[in-house]
Amino acid sequence: MVKTENITENQSETRRERRKEETRSQIFQAAMRLFERKGVFNTTVEEIAASADVAKGTFFNYFPSKEAILTKLADRQVGVIKKAADEAKDAPSMRAILISMAHDLAAGPARSQMMLRSLLSVVLSANLLREVFQKNLELGRQSMATIMERGQKLGEIRTDLAPLELARIFQHAMFGTLAIWAVGGPTDLSAWIDKTFDVVWCGIAAQSGPRVSSKEKV
Repeated sequence: MVKTENITENQSETRRERRKEETRSQIFQAAMRLFERKGVFNTTVEEIAASADVAKGTFFNYFPSKEAILTKLADRQVGVIKKAADEAKDAPSMRAILISMAHDLAAGPARSQMMLRSLLSVVLSANLLREVFQKNLELGRQSMATIMERGQKLGEIRTDLAPLELARIFQHAMFGTLAIWAVGGPTDLSAWIDKTFDVVWCGIAAQSGPRVSSKEKV
């Protein structure tokens, strides 16, 4: 009897946790839709709660503020990179892994130029969020470095630079593309990502013959 009661309690706890995660995700997705249309600053907690079909009090049970929702977005970005790193372990080529990851990363914060502009403004103006995003950038860079290391072992990626440095270069290039797109006129972001990736890939791919760094060039 005791064993049956324990199983029932565990099942109930599992259902509660599942419902909590579903509600959290519901609030997050509602916020993302509003941020996409209105930006972070022009979106209110009341609007997010109404869009998620939850009470305002329920919203605060999951997030202390609308800005705190952005920490979940940051975690989502790290998850994208970790997923790519896992796929890279057995993949025969890193090129497809990296380009797919670049597009998946953009799909989160770059739903619209307004959304990305407001995200950058909030992160740069809030110390706590800036620290969270800085930490997640570092975590993402470490996972990305494992992809670069795998590419080096396959003979596909240059070996004269450390994997972490290659990951940093890749990260800077893609982040810069998103930032420039956010403040520019309406353009095809996907095409921008592809063009940036092609240039970066030419720089990190293994090549025959000795390389000469820009410092060594006359």
